Amino acid sequence: MRISDRFIMALRNLWRRKSRTILTILSVIIGSTSIILMLAFAQGISNSQKEMIESFQGLTSINIMDENGEGIDVNDSVINKLKNIDNVRAVVPSKNIYADFKIVDNDEYEIDGSINVIPDNMFSLLTDDMLDMGSIPNPSDTDSILLGPNTAANKTTDTGDGGYYMEPDENFDFASHEYFIRLGYKDESEDDGVNFGKEENPLDSEGKETNKPQTVDIPIKVAGKLNNTSFLNGWGSYISESTYKKLKEEDDKLAFPTLNQDFDEQGNPIKSNDKEIKYDNLQVVVDKAENVKDVEQAIRKLGYQTNSMAEASKEIESQTRTIMLILGGIGSIAFIVSAIGIINTMLMSIYERQKEIGVMKVIGASVSDIQTMFLIESGFIGFFGGVLGLLISLLAGKLINNVFTGLNEGMVGVDKIIIIPTWLALVGVGFSALVGVLAGYLPARRATKLSAIDALRAN
Repeated sequence: MRISDRFIMALRNLWRRKSRTILTILSVIIGSTSIILMLAFAQGISNSQKEMIESFQGLTSINIMDENGEGIDVNDSVINKLKNIDNVRAVVPSKNIYADFKIVDNDEYEIDGSINVIPDNMFSLLTDDMLDMGSIPNPSDTDSILLGPNTAANKTTDTGDGGYYMEPDENFDFASHEYFIRLGYKDESEDDGVNFGKEENPLDSEGKETNKPQTVDIPIKVAGKLNNTSFLNGWGSYISESTYKKLKEEDDKLAFPTLNQDFDEQGNPIKSNDKEIKYDNLQVVVDKAENVKDVEQAIRKLGYQTNSMAEASKEIESQTRTIMLILGGIGSIAFIVSAIGIINTMLMSIYERQKEIGVMKVIGASVSDIQTMFLIESGFIGFFGGVLGLLISLLAGKLINNVFTGLNEGMVGVDKIIIIPTWLALVGVGFSALVGVLAGYLPARRATKLSAIDALRAN
């Protein structure tokens, strides 16, 4: 008997008893849907945790500290030592400055993320394929800023009860607005708009009245926005040394400067005439996530401490495997029930088709032909149930994600809590078909052992 004949006979037999077939397929649908959604939920949890890690630092970044776990004294000697380590993509010194990055023509949005000063030579290492929009600024420009890959424009929405929440706007057009950097400090309740050098009469750091302004707003142009392929993958935006020096000049004119590099024991800024920028952060960017551990070990041998998200990522992977095993085990209970249903359906089918089995044996059908026919029938039940279960899982996942997005509005998180990757879809359908075949094995074996004479005598 040709294999095509076996498939045709199997489909015909299932269709003859369609009520029983549909009910059995329904049990498989329940089993496959439950296990796919359970594993998709575990996948969603894993992805949300990884996205959170990547948004804060990235999986290929290592922060460097001294042996006491404090900020490192950044100099050329340290940078050169780190550059010589294998698999190091870049060594990035940076200095975080205390300033607000704001939009001139839209007060509904706030730009999220810090402002970081980086050496001018870092800009020459950037290429156009690392950009989402715009261009790489010229380091000699004194009025340009480069947005990092995780920089977001947060929309402020009034809740109606005196509160508000902020939500990132993924469609915000950074190129269509004007911006400024606000230096100094002023209570938001006293904020009366953009202050391009307006004079005030605040108190200075010693409590004395001064005619120096409390804040000053410096116009700044957004040159471009980096994507995730860039080695500058931190949380914030980047300015050149030239831009920083311009900001520093304006900051020194304020009643209470905020860009001073040193502070006394009381926390008051100590003015310095030193024009050299003191970088207080040092980050090593590794070429691939799997090389982070080796690079960290090499850095520690140089006497420095390190901090990265590599260990956190491994912990997440371990937790994800555990969650998948637990949730998969729960979902498999429904599969066991569906397998019992398939066995029952096939046993009933054999009981009702004893004469048919006897005739097949008499006309020369082999044991293999009979066994294969019943295995194909049970496999079809599992396959159809798996396919329909996958479709239902995709629709249910979309609905759950929409509900989750609505409930999660304005909170830090991800849009999808149910993620069905291609491998899970294929495994779900394949496993359903396999369960069908395995569940049909014993009934198929029973069919092959029927005596042709006894089968023909059956009612």
